[in-house]
Amino acid sequence: MPVSSDQVKRLRQLTGASMMLCKKVLDEANGDADKAMALLKKSSEALAAKKSERTTGAGIIETYVHGNKRVGVMLEIRSETDFVSRNEEFHALAHDIALHIAAMNPGYVNQESISEEAREEAKRLFMTEAGSLGKTPEMTAKIVMGKLEAHFRDTSLLSQYFVKDPAITVEELIKRAIGKFGEKIEVVRFVRYEL
Repeated sequence: MPVSSDQVKRLRQLTGASMMLCKKVLDEANGDADKAMALLKKSSEALAAKKSERTTGAGIIETYVHGNKRVGVMLEIRSETDFVSRNEEFHALAHDIALHIAAMNPGYVNQESISEEAREEAKRLFMTEAGSLGKTPEMTAKIVMGKLEAHFRDTSLLSQYFVKDPAITVEELIKRAIGKFGEKIEVVRFVRYEL
């Protein structure tokens, strides 16, 4: 079944992917928009994985101050080229991530950036908490591992659910942007201030 230009336009508006890519995935999905969305998601993830080894030499510093003037964020986000880092959509992405940081207060960029000291401190706290439950040592160890995993998932920016669209994580948001721009994008660091 031939894909109409309206279908391609609608998919592009929903995803921001290129017209050619939208047409290609709609053709593969025989016009089914849901299947096409799934194919685009796979395509974005594959592109992000392929671009992960590249270096980011350009970028911006984005700031966000909440309306009450009591919470502020400074974010360093990078791309491979100035062409992308000067793009308004890249600035909008940076702003949305800074807004997310202000709202959700993550402690780390990703789980790999968590220091061994922070991991050990959290483990000690959860061991004390789980030890008071009176479970077997094996069960206590499983409880502690589950709590550690959940704690660091909830306090790492990339694994948090995006505040403006809880159906995706911040990492998925960035992967979509990588698919849209065709280059590596990474959050390098951030600082959040609160009075």
